[in-house]
Amino acid sequence: MCGRVMLVIDDDDDDDAYVESEEELTERLAVGALVRWCVERGASGSGLSVRLPDDKHRGRGLEASRDIEKDTTVLRMPLDMGICDQQEGHPTDAWETMQSAPWGVRLACRVLQERAKGIDSEYAPYLQLVPTKVPGSPLLWDEADVLGLQYPPAVAEAREMRTAVLKWHGILVDKCPSALGNNLNYATFAEAVSVVHSRTYGVASAETNKKSEGYFRALLPLADLLNHGGDEYPASAGFLSGREFDTETAAVGSTSNANDTIKSVGNDTKSNATATNKMWPPSQVTDTVSWSTVDDAGVIEFAATKAMRCGTEATMSYGERSNDHFLMYYGFAPPRNCHDDVVVFADIEHALSWHMVFHPEVWDGVGFLGDQTASAREEAARSAVRATENLLATTKDGALVASEPRMKVLTGGRCDARLVSLFAGAYAGNGDGVVGGKKMLAVDIKSAKLDIAKRCAELLRQMPTTVARDCEILHGDALSDATRAAVSYRCHKKEVLQDAIRELGSGGG
Repeated sequence: MCGRVMLVIDDDDDDDAYVESEEELTERLAVGALVRWCVERGASGSGLSVRLPDDKHRGRGLEASRDIEKDTTVLRMPLDMGICDQQEGHPTDAWETMQSAPWGVRLACRVLQERAKGIDSEYAPYLQLVPTKVPGSPLLWDEADVLGLQYPPAVAEAREMRTAVLKWHGILVDKCPSALGNNLNYATFAEAVSVVHSRTYGVASAETNKKSEGYFRALLPLADLLNHGGDEYPASAGFLSGREFDTETAAVGSTSNANDTIKSVGNDTKSNATATNKMWPPSQVTDTVSWSTVDDAGVIEFAATKAMRCGTEATMSYGERSNDHFLMYYGFAPPRNCHDDVVVFADIEHALSWHMVFHPEVWDGVGFLGDQTASAREEAARSAVRATENLLATTKDGALVASEPRMKVLTGGRCDARLVSLFAGAYAGNGDGVVGGKKMLAVDIKSAKLDIAKRCAELLRQMPTTVARDCEILHGDALSDATRAAVSYRCHKKEVLQDAIRELGSGGG
């Protein structure tokens, strides 16, 4: 069933909610009750309607109920109308333990505490529309589903998160069961954590930033119905487009030294681009609504980022993040996310070790002179990385580079500049190279990119299924939410690797 419930938030008129079909009566009544509750607590706005869940795996959302001009405020609300991450509301005997818990645990407990009150909860109209769980969250998967991610960093992160939630459940059961609303069931707790992870807003006041005490988190009624609409590639790109080509064609232009590795493209025989077109055309900004910082009165506003025609979905960017973050916290993986990446090396030491094993002809020498050559290459490689880091420190990416030792490739064949510098420095760093005062040559940089492409092919081969097989699974019947999320996630990772193989394997990128 697909439909929508008209939603007008206005101080003096809450009778404009109607349902388009009799089957949606329950939804209409719940939305109407929520709107009245929000108005009573100070919310205002207009121009939006609630879209109901449909058979295309879309949940509830908001859409324009009329034409809306750019910069029009569509929703305005005080933060204290939501369920906030603060001491108020927690049982007095629980706060000493709760204050050291992760924010997701604290907010999950607040949800459970209010749900335990039933209709007596002041948040009852809101909680009636809040789902009890997010099935796509790895917190709720079994071990087979986690392994189905096929990407070791994600498998490790999912396990770490699941272990942390289990640990905190044990602590709360032991020290302050009242924090759980006296429901000691672990599954119920994990489900509540999955919900708050996917629906919580992190908000900073106008005078503060994320590192300050003014930064806090809250579940915001109505606002949490805004689905993600970030930077993404058009629908013609990616594994869901159905475009396919022989990946051997992608290796055209690569050197014969790399052809065997590049052509294999792991165990995959098909990708989703053409030899003449980029796999990822220019990305587009798809969000239609954005939110402001909090004003002095503690009120947050949401306004249209572009003109919206009636029926346009109201979406908001959840941030420029990789699919790892989207999956772990929101329970889904955007299929055309231009900010997704793949970790190819854990750090510089890992990359250097791999290069030494993969290229003994470069690193192995005979006797004292051989040791000197290897030392010179290593010093040149490390020096090149330091120089690159110094350059990046002056850019907007400086803080990220300083805090992220892992080396990655991204969509479009983009690659961590430190990794290119590391390998190119190693090639250039013999006695006659950069240590001797000479600069890297173009051939050093091209060789470095070819090596990164080889590493990507190596990682792709380690993933048990192909993109083609993953697409068959996604188009199958009766998929569980966990399977759908896991397969979508891993499929996009494989495309990032394939893109890097094609772009870097020809010396580009």
